[in-house]
Amino acid sequence: MKVFGFYKSKKYLQRVMFSIMAAMVVVLVASSVSNTYILEKSVKSIQEESNLKVLSQIQYNLSYMNDIVTRLSSFVYRDHFLIPLMFNDDLPKMDLIRGHRQMSNIMESSSFLHSMVVYNKSQSKLYGTSSSLLLDDGATDQRIRSILLDSEQPQPTNRLIPMSLEQNDGGIDTFAFIVTDSLKPFTNNQSAIILFIKSDWVFESLKKMNVASDRDQGEIYIQTQDGTLLSSDPNASLTNEQDQVRIKELVQAHKIEENHSAGFFIGTLAGEKEMLTYMDDGLGAWTILYIQSYDKLMGAVTKTRNQSLLLSGLFLLLAIGLSVGLSYKLYNPIEMMLKRIRPHLPDERQDGSSSKDELRLMSDNYMKLSDKLNEISSEQIVSKYYIRRFLSDSQLFSDHDMRHLIEKHELNISVKDQLLVCVMKIDNFADFDNSMTGASKKLYNFAIVNIAQEIMGKHFPCEAVEIRGDHTVLILSRSVSDPAMLFQQVKQLLREIQETIERYYKISLSCGISDIISQFSYLSSAYTQALRLSQYMIVKGRKAILTSEDIKGNLMNKQVSLPDVIDKKLTEALKKGQLTNAGNELEKAFSLIAGMQYDDMIRAVSNLAWVIKNAVSEIHDNRIVTFSVDLDNIHQIAQEKESLEEMYLSLLSLCAKICEGQRPSNMERNEMMLETVKELIEQKFADINLSQQSIAMSVKLSSAYIGKLFKENYKMSITEYINEVRLSHAQALLEQNNYTITEIMDKCGYANQSYFFRLFKGKVGSTPKEYRMKKSIS
Repeated sequence: MKVFGFYKSKKYLQRVMFSIMAAMVVVLVASSVSNTYILEKSVKSIQEESNLKVLSQIQYNLSYMNDIVTRLSSFVYRDHFLIPLMFNDDLPKMDLIRGHRQMSNIMESSSFLHSMVVYNKSQSKLYGTSSSLLLDDGATDQRIRSILLDSEQPQPTNRLIPMSLEQNDGGIDTFAFIVTDSLKPFTNNQSAIILFIKSDWVFESLKKMNVASDRDQGEIYIQTQDGTLLSSDPNASLTNEQDQVRIKELVQAHKIEENHSAGFFIGTLAGEKEMLTYMDDGLGAWTILYIQSYDKLMGAVTKTRNQSLLLSGLFLLLAIGLSVGLSYKLYNPIEMMLKRIRPHLPDERQDGSSSKDELRLMSDNYMKLSDKLNEISSEQIVSKYYIRRFLSDSQLFSDHDMRHLIEKHELNISVKDQLLVCVMKIDNFADFDNSMTGASKKLYNFAIVNIAQEIMGKHFPCEAVEIRGDHTVLILSRSVSDPAMLFQQVKQLLREIQETIERYYKISLSCGISDIISQFSYLSSAYTQALRLSQYMIVKGRKAILTSEDIKGNLMNKQVSLPDVIDKKLTEALKKGQLTNAGNELEKAFSLIAGMQYDDMIRAVSNLAWVIKNAVSEIHDNRIVTFSVDLDNIHQIAQEKESLEEMYLSLLSLCAKICEGQRPSNMERNEMMLETVKELIEQKFADINLSQQSIAMSVKLSSAYIGKLFKENYKMSITEYINEVRLSHAQALLEQNNYTITEIMDKCGYANQSYFFRLFKGKVGSTPKEYRMKKSIS
């Protein structure tokens, strides 16, 4: 019973114990469930990323293969030995022999070619080197015609088309690549060259990736436009017609939903839950698929979930025991406090129980003490309130009312002696405001007010109050003990306040000192004047202490804007990219701005910013190639920067960036033209007819002009650069050891062997044969 009575009297302890137990139960259960969910989601995310990397590699491989075939087809289609086979109505025998010989040469030079066929539209005849085409009594010829020359079903050009050329079981043994003189779909109404690519060459990438993906229990497929699945594995599990239709529907639906060419989703195939990743091949013809068993991938997650639930149950029992111990430990300070305050609690009964819980009893006691403290501090709040009212609206009070309030609240404001108002403003307040929390700012302001009042109060009767968080106001009364001083020590004392606050708090203050006022009813005017004076730190810099005498010249200056000639010369200098002239004009402008009144200064700096921004807009509109200068915030410089020096440096930095970006337009045009020439040479170096004259015709300029321009910029002629490019490619081909010297000359655009040997030896120091031999030995 004693134990029950103990718990009954400790209502707060009961809530603590129950709360801790409930919290632990909720946390453990939620942790177990959420961890399993997060683990499953993470596995999916990691698997998706891994799958997309695999598909990206396959996509790159397929694109690279297609690019190789495209380059070969472009070369073959322009071959002058094959042109008669395609277009002659009456084919001479020698042209036929030369055409067959050239096709044989091409087949020997390209290991990935299965065969090639030339289709002559005029003769409606196929010419090829394949033995099956020549010796199978027209079976291969008929198969090619039925698949590729069907006028009702045109085939795409410049794309790999899967087909069975020699097999009758529907398997894919080759890929057809049709080349014509247009990009329109191919029919039997146009001549063409048909390259047949070995299927193993295409499927090699899939074979390697399928081997790499065995650990993920997945299979990689290529899906054609009609939904057919192609795989490197002849025993692939999802190649039946029903599965192919289902996969096509799922992929198309997900593409439409996500509006993306690559994706990842989970669906059901052949009654099994599968994880399917897809990506377009980048050429618009095929889709690459990666299909994995969901249950196998998530097997580890399921096992982890079961183990997690078991561990959660064990920890739950341990948590209940810990909650009791923690409750007693947390409650111990409250028990100690109750022992001290129980004798003073009127609601406490003899058995220690109460109608309220422990914290409620202590809070009631605290509130009683707090009320007493508030009675003391409320008088200070009221005093600060009236000081702020005197500074902002003293003209609304009569002299009698102000005198009464000053005497009633015992304010240190003289009602018969002269007064002085000082404003201490925090420099760079925007950074201070952004870097501090609300509580921290209150503490700093409290410290500034107390330090200022303590230092100044040693010499003058003083009241200090913080206003708007960014400045502190001091109201000083003339010292009765030394009336002849007339506030002569104020500047020195303000400097001491600045140094003290900066030493302890790293906060810089600028000060404005009003003129001496003879009556307390002029406090609002004096405060406004001091606040206005503090703004002129924009000219004097941080930690300035300013009086009306210090800015007398600014106040008397009637100039409100800069002369138009400065704006005009600054704009011209920026357009010409003359930084020195632009800097001189900015310096003139800011020397004039420094003598203006405060509002006119801000307006003049803003106008300068707009002049610079408008000049940049005109430069952009008239240039061929734009340059990047961020001017979105230029008009905010006058508000964001505190001093004229900072504003000047910001605008000068922008002018420097603008001038650095300025370059003559003819230089830009020449650079673009020369880059185009170099690109043409890189693309067409294998063309035997490539020359300075042909390049000049391509860029629509005279040969002499383009040659002179190239020589001036690159210190070599166009012909020399062409030979540099060709010989560099020749070196690379010699190192591969896969081509004959004649083939390398042909690939690099050389027809004369002695000329090629002379140029190569001049560049490398050895003949091509010696170079190859040396590389193979090393």
